[in-house]
Amino acid sequence: MFYRLLLSLSLLCAFSFPVHAQTDIGRVQVDPSPYSSLKELVKKCDLIVIGRVDSNHRAYPTGRTIPQGKIVNYTQSLHVKTAIKGSSSRRLTVISTGVEPLPDASSPLNLQYPGPLAEGNYLLFLRKVSGSQLYSTAGLWQGVYPISQGKTIALTNLGFSELNQLSQEEVVRKITAISR
Repeated sequence: MFYRLLLSLSLLCAFSFPVHAQTDIGRVQVDPSPYSSLKELVKKCDLIVIGRVDSNHRAYPTGRTIPQGKIVNYTQSLHVKTAIKGSSSRRLTVISTGVEPLPDASSPLNLQYPGPLAEGNYLLFLRKVSGSQLYSTAGLWQGVYPISQGKTIALTNLGFSELNQLSQEEVVRKITAISR
């Protein structure tokens, strides 16, 4: 009798709690599609946040290679300070794709395979990775704006110049105006 009760309870518990599929991070494909304008970037991203990226990252082999090395997916923690568009938890996981060994800073490979972000504060435009709890930067580098001394930096030939040298308040006003 006791074993039947135990078996019944075990089966009841097994079917009562949903099983969530684990994302195979090595198989995730980050969407590199560029955006034609800041307005398109704002409209198509899922989250726009100001936050701090940790220097720690984890590497996940993808099984793909190019002549210069192995293609690797990286995850990092993002501590959200302000959500400008969308709602977000205080901590997100951001995924990016890079090459190991790390290419020189001047290598054109960095445009296609940016790898993990350096530790610091950023304005980030993020896209949800389908079927996961991960986010990637929208348009690769187009969605990344480091913040230094309280002002955004639009990366030369990669970011939108309309977002260069703006304070947090100016960024919020500009994005809110575009979102309308």
